[in-house]
Amino acid sequence: MWILDSLAPMEKLVDRSSYGVVHVWDSYIWLVGTKDENQRLKQENDQLHMQMAADHEAVLEAQRVRGLNGLQESGIGKTLVARVIGRDAGRNQTVTIDKGRAHGVKPDSAIITASGVVGRVIQSSNFFSIVQLITDSQSAVGVLLESTRGQGIVKGNGGRDLDLDYIYDDNDLKPGDKFLTSGMDKVYPKGLPLGTILTVADRRVGGLIKSVQVRPAADIGRLETVLCVIERAENIDFGDSFQGPVAP
Repeated sequence: MWILDSLAPMEKLVDRSSYGVVHVWDSYIWLVGTKDENQRLKQENDQLHMQMAADHEAVLEAQRVRGLNGLQESGIGKTLVARVIGRDAGRNQTVTIDKGRAHGVKPDSAIITASGVVGRVIQSSNFFSIVQLITDSQSAVGVLLESTRGQGIVKGNGGRDLDLDYIYDDNDLKPGDKFLTSGMDKVYPKGLPLGTILTVADRRVGGLIKSVQVRPAADIGRLETVLCVIERAENIDFGDSFQGPVAP
């Protein structure tokens, strides 16, 4: 009895210590396993999010291309879909597309979207081309006023919008009026949407000269997919019949 009473407390202490070590070890192993499982689930979740984002972009891309395909079938001429792969970081007035001479794209090829005119090719290599945007200060487009069919010239000013440089009769100009391409510049097919008048103001006292600001029909700041007109159909006037869907 004396030996039992002497050794039992020690045995109990050893048992509790062993149980504590085993419990701590099991808890550690469980925590390590949980951490690994959480890490695996997080990676799978990240992959699913990336896949969903990629699928969403694919849907948007398909919508843009579908809009351009509808424009291709409108009789505008021989066209080619291209992707914008670069933008002039300094002046932001040119973009680079992934089509060039090997695809039939050459200088003065018109570049458009389903919304309207974007610009023209100014340089092209075998597989890439540089496009001068209509907002560039060196750009000019022959236009006609949709309502009166009066012809004029719209130029870029280096900013977001365009300026009306000349029109035969500016008495009927008002905000909301739309300009179409006239085809007289021999670059852009006739009747494509160019832009809408934002403001009309007298530049001189008496209204002898008017200052007209035009907002481009195409969203120049968010170009992703465009259409290259590599062979223009002559004497085509889309006018009110142009109903190309607006690209997202």
